[in-house]
Amino acid sequence: MACSPDLHNAPFAALDLSSDSEHSAPQSDNEPLSRRERKAQFRLNKHRTDAYAAFLRSENLQSTAHLFDPQPRKTLCIINLGFGAAGCSTSSRLEQVFSAFAGFERVVLKHNKPFSFARFRSGDEAKIAYDAVHEKPCSAFGGKLLFIEFLTHVQFARLADHEPQSSQVLDESRGLFYVPDFITESEERLIMQSIRDDEERELRGTQNNERSDKWFKIQDRFVKHYGHSFDYHTKHVGDASLAASLELPTWIHPYIERIRTVVPSYTCQPDQLTIQRYPPGSGIAFHTDSHTAFTDTLVIVSLGTPVQMDFRKPGASCFTTVDLQPRSLVLMTGEARYGWEHAIRIRRSDLIDGTVRKRCERWSLTLRTISQSLMCSCSYSALCDSNDAMVRDLRSRRQTKNHT
Repeated sequence: MACSPDLHNAPFAALDLSSDSEHSAPQSDNEPLSRRERKAQFRLNKHRTDAYAAFLRSENLQSTAHLFDPQPRKTLCIINLGFGAAGCSTSSRLEQVFSAFAGFERVVLKHNKPFSFARFRSGDEAKIAYDAVHEKPCSAFGGKLLFIEFLTHVQFARLADHEPQSSQVLDESRGLFYVPDFITESEERLIMQSIRDDEERELRGTQNNERSDKWFKIQDRFVKHYGHSFDYHTKHVGDASLAASLELPTWIHPYIERIRTVVPSYTCQPDQLTIQRYPPGSGIAFHTDSHTAFTDTLVIVSLGTPVQMDFRKPGASCFTTVDLQPRSLVLMTGEARYGWEHAIRIRRSDLIDGTVRKRCERWSLTLRTISQSLMCSCSYSALCDSNDAMVRDLRSRRQTKNHT
């Protein structure tokens, strides 16, 4: 599957930094600045100019146009604080600065780069940290002024994990396997009947014929988990009580064995199943499944009607689309699993070879294996949650539990 440029995220354009009001010296409202204030303003302007110049040189850029975002985003770029280069920071020292703010997730430093990143749960939480730290003396770094910008997710990935766009093809060599007609039409009907039978058993187990609480609405789609649940707030394994069953349904096991036949490299023992129902027009945003919640391989079986699934590699500005036919299987491992994001666009039709194809209801079965180590050593720092504060806390608690 050949990769084409992501037209939604064109390369950085040129912009004269000196004309950017964000970096211009503030003007006095009424009275002229005192001599001391003018000196302080001169020093601030010089530090700012030097910091942004070093940043541009390190990335071989002429300007910062279309790189930084004026709106609050989850990711902060600390322009003048890096690892092994200007600033001489470390993860622990940088965490001292940002971990005090609510919503802090992780810091990312790249070797020999004069800049670094701080990631937050939301743009609003990142904005609070920005307001407190930007262009203010930082005691953790000897009173150094830190210059900070907001980055979108794609901009973050391009700076943190930039790769040449040439020869970026998403296929089996990079870990994406597509198997049409993985199951037959009669098997598809049996699976749908099994899902309905499971629902009826759950309903019989509730009082007053109330609806089973094992289906959850996530945006416009409906999900149910087996084996382990998934917490869409923490983006990690959720509470066991939210799973329909702690075991996988018996009807899925023959198809797990079939995966090993069509993809011989598949050696996983999946212990988590998510069933999703997509009403017409619904979708799911670009994402990678948690690197630390699950192991190397993900499997998706499509049921019902076809839909287009988009893949993008944000660090390389690559984009490709796979038309998922009913009864097909998609397996992601290695680079396709860790370095590419996947999504289903929210729309009521897809354009296939110039023809509009309306969407109808689609179902999917996603098989995963829970990671026992909660570790990931991939090179995709913008997409990896291994260094998130929450994940490190989970690892620490698990180690403490294992030692008691």
